[in-house]
Amino acid sequence: MSGPEYSMSQERGAIRDGITTGLIGAAVVALFFLGVDLIRGVPGLTPSVLGQVFVLREPSAVTTQVDVTAALLFTVVHVLVFVFYGLTLAAFTRRGETSSIARYAIVALVVAYVPFFLGVLAVADETTRGLFPAWSVLAANLIAGAAMVYYLWTRRPAFRDAWRSVPLGAQADVVN
Repeated sequence: MSGPEYSMSQERGAIRDGITTGLIGAAVVALFFLGVDLIRGVPGLTPSVLGQVFVLREPSAVTTQVDVTAALLFTVVHVLVFVFYGLTLAAFTRRGETSSIARYAIVALVVAYVPFFLGVLAVADETTRGLFPAWSVLAANLIAGAAMVYYLWTRRPAFRDAWRSVPLGAQADVVN
């Protein structure tokens, strides 16, 4: 069983929505941690440390000053990861207009989103020297997740209608 046919402009719109969704998520997380870094008195420390650990693969991160190269490289990776996630969410949202199973997959994607980032940071906790407590990762990613879902929710009225009219897991033609 295949999904509905989409025009080229609808395809471009879906891609644009996915990229925008990812950029919203990346911006929210980046701004959240910029605020945390400003409170610490070292703006840019978060992407610097994460860049040193995840991109440059340094065994120990410098937490007293910003490594601009590491910060810039991490920012690129951060944006790409969020754009990929945004494209995935947008694709499932579009498919969710006609499939309750796709809507269920969105729930799983959103629920798995925060534990994924907590797990990644837990692996690197020793190297990052506890710089990212669970509350900060949880808060930043919950706010970003809510912003991304809100953006897609407002952009896809057919998705909203389907969500309201057909329960998760039910087939649209079976439910009256």
